[in-house]
Amino acid sequence: MPFDLATYLDRIGLEKCPADLSGLKKLQTAQISSIPFENVLPFSGKVPDLDPDVLWQKLVRAKCGGYCFEVNSLLGQALNALGFPNRQVLARVRMGEPRGGARTHLAFVVPLDGDEWLVDAGFGGQAPAAPVKIVPHEEQPIRDQIYRIRFEDHSGEHVLERKTETGWFPLYGFDRVDVRREDIEAANFVCALSPMQSFAGSLKFYRLTQTGFFSFLNGRARCVDGGESREWQIREEAELRDFMKTDLGLGYDDPAIQAIADRLRSLF
Repeated sequence: MPFDLATYLDRIGLEKCPADLSGLKKLQTAQISSIPFENVLPFSGKVPDLDPDVLWQKLVRAKCGGYCFEVNSLLGQALNALGFPNRQVLARVRMGEPRGGARTHLAFVVPLDGDEWLVDAGFGGQAPAAPVKIVPHEEQPIRDQIYRIRFEDHSGEHVLERKTETGWFPLYGFDRVDVRREDIEAANFVCALSPMQSFAGSLKFYRLTQTGFFSFLNGRARCVDGGESREWQIREEAELRDFMKTDLGLGYDDPAIQAIADRLRSLF
């Protein structure tokens, strides 16, 4: 089915979204807040289907979430429908390491008014809640975090970094190599099934809120709200169901949640 912009905007809680910088910032924040990052399908041993109709049914109609190749594929359709020029980039995840591995993360570069912006709604809790301007070494406050992008000569990559108490923490690096659908499909397959990736062997959730976020890793849930943080353990199916449906707003049915809970228990 064709991308229905009005239905998509309703799904992410926006009435309208102008094709300018303010609209771009609202778009990224709204999608992260409304369509959670989650890896239920890879955790269940399945490769996510990136067909646009399948993604529409899962992320918009069924109100589920997804990982980067799912949620950012939907974001790319929204960028196109809204008239934002954009270029897909495949990134090498670093997570603190001096260099990344294979290109296993999808994001976008959006040029606007002579500047370029890194746009990404699918990296989970470490990622910025709004686009980051691609300008060397400029510190950019976004909500309660500070980010920058630096260019690295030896790798030819722009590296997204988050400022921490111990220094700059590299999240991922990306270049401008042409990205084809076949590249995305291959990276999606590797991420979903490879034991070298974290998605098949651990369960992750993340949703942005107005004053903080909800996150989850292998039974450990966290809520940050207005600067206050609470953590708790989720072991039972009923607790997981409440967290997924109430705190995250996910639309998975009870049999699916039971299967997730059973798989989660096998990790302990």
